[in-house]
Amino acid sequence: DIRQKELAVQRFREEPDVRVLVSTESGAEGRNLQFCHQLINYDLPWNPMRVEQRIGRLHRLGQAHDVTIFNLSCNETIEAHVLDLLARKIRMFELVIGELDMILGNVDGAKSFEDLLREAWEAAGSEEDLRQRIDRLGDVLVHARRDYDRVREA
Repeated sequence: DIRQKELAVQRFREEPDVRVLVSTESGAEGRNLQFCHQLINYDLPWNPMRVEQRIGRLHRLGQAHDVTIFNLSCNETIEAHVLDLLARKIRMFELVIGELDMILGNVDGAKSFEDLLREAWEAAGSEEDLRQRIDRLGDVLVHARRDYDRVREA
């Protein structure tokens, strides 16, 4: 219940012997966790905006430490492909909070990134086919990132 969640966050913030807070997606929703500076994503969502929101819970104005993010995924899974796409192709983890939305908005106004990813996954006939489809989506993201960078620098 809500009271238990609040108590867990309070203990994590105030008690030195409580060093880890494990949370579901909804557990950190709307929370300011800037007293924390390490995040481990063990269930990487397909929607990169949700990843950015998670990071934003820690990486806020007033954060006294560098924020370190660890992303866990198993090889040969859709999550591993998504992580590679976000890290390698658009260098998501180098962006300022909020910039990702601008980049993804340049990809396909009618469909979300999550929808495009789901379509690639559903249409893939093999692991290699999925990798190629995600690489093509990554190329689209690279172009969107370049377009965004050009506009930002203008």
